[in-house]
Amino acid sequence: MESITTSVFEEIQREINARGSNERYLVGVGGFPGSGKSSFTKHLTDTFTSHGVKAVAISMDGWHYTRDQLSKFPDPTAAFARRGAPHTFDADAYTQFIHSLKSEPRVQLQAPTFSHSLKDPTPGGTQVDPSVEVVIIEGNYVLLDEERWIDAARTLDKKVWIDVDEEETKQRLVKRHLDSGICKDIEEAVQRAELNDLDNGRYARSKLVPDTQIIESVHDAKFAI
Repeated sequence: MESITTSVFEEIQREINARGSNERYLVGVGGFPGSGKSSFTKHLTDTFTSHGVKAVAISMDGWHYTRDQLSKFPDPTAAFARRGAPHTFDADAYTQFIHSLKSEPRVQLQAPTFSHSLKDPTPGGTQVDPSVEVVIIEGNYVLLDEERWIDAARTLDKKVWIDVDEEETKQRLVKRHLDSGICKDIEEAVQRAELNDLDNGRYARSKLVPDTQIIESVHDAKFAI
């Protein structure tokens, strides 16, 4: 994946140099859960930093509805069971933040993060300083061509989707769920991967915004999943 990361970095650098604007350059990285999009995002961010470009990576997981908010859904049990699906995110707040990145390029902004220990978002977990030139946002739905998400997706300057074989990502997800303690046994981990994670990935993949660059996920020991 290192050569792919370098290629994407060089493409973005050419666009930034040609544009000559003071606006922040926004990159969206989507993909199936377990596709390696978080690792790709980290390495792309590190590549910018190593070339003297101030870049910040942000996960859209910080815009999950809190457990308290989910408890007020018409069917809280279903909402908790499907946590991670598009309707369990605060797309309006996410879109407002994306617009702020563009409209306020020299203002310090804060993005929420997600605490796995608390199982809820944490406000202000990531700082976006006025000197930041590139912001890379990763998540399942950053490229979703759907009413609640399309406005934010259209604001992105570069759109990248990490494709992966479903059987490969299923194995990665089962291992992740077991290692993290989210699931108590392999049966529960398989069920979660099949009925939640893969369903969400298929939905996002079927509704990509135009001009999305598709990249095949490649197994690479340097890119921890």
